[in-house]
Amino acid sequence: MPRNPVERAGALGDQVSDDLRRRIITRELPSDAVLVESKLAEQYDVSRGPVRDAIRTLVQEGLLENRGRSARVIGLHAADVDELFALRAALEHMALDFSTQSNREELVEALEQALEEMREAVRSNDPQAFTRADMRFHSSFPRSAHLRRIHEMWSQFQRTIGDLLLVANLEHDHLEPSLRKHEQLAAMISAGNDAAALAELADHLNASRRRIRRDYAGAPDEDEILIR
Repeated sequence: MPRNPVERAGALGDQVSDDLRRRIITRELPSDAVLVESKLAEQYDVSRGPVRDAIRTLVQEGLLENRGRSARVIGLHAADVDELFALRAALEHMALDFSTQSNREELVEALEQALEEMREAVRSNDPQAFTRADMRFHSSFPRSAHLRRIHEMWSQFQRTIGDLLLVANLEHDHLEPSLRKHEQLAAMISAGNDAAALAELADHLNASRRRIRRDYAGAPDEDEILIR
């Protein structure tokens, strides 16, 4: 396996977990693959400490199963996508509700900054930049809510959700429809149409879940549960 040295600056465990997460979600590391601490440390050119930190993080995210000095890849399937998006919908709904009540101006400003990044990504047809901006848009809800526990829960799973979105976005050349949906949601929030915004957010997230469930997990659309 080729060596993948990571940058010494910053948290090495985070860098290792970010790369392993991406490789699990893209299925470069398939389900049931066994990851050995010593081999990962050699591959990433780090000590075993950052590798253990990375494994611990990915176990908490449900992507790995700890086996002492190794770990088994669990991967993601249709039911996992449903569960992740159910959690996402609950967190974003609560965060949006709180942030519009107390910090609307801050939220609207953050959403517009994310939208500008999305527009630039559309102009340059850059799915990776678009996905980063998309996650920044949705992360604006828990940030503007200023609720520590909600933000921590969102932070725990946002990288997995972002990587799933990126895999789905790489399959689609036309990003503008998604941009328009985000612009519509931001306009509702800015205008104070909070009930409409919450309903639009639910529809938006359910459509995203269905697309990822179909394109990533290969699961059919019928009999899906509408997330509200």
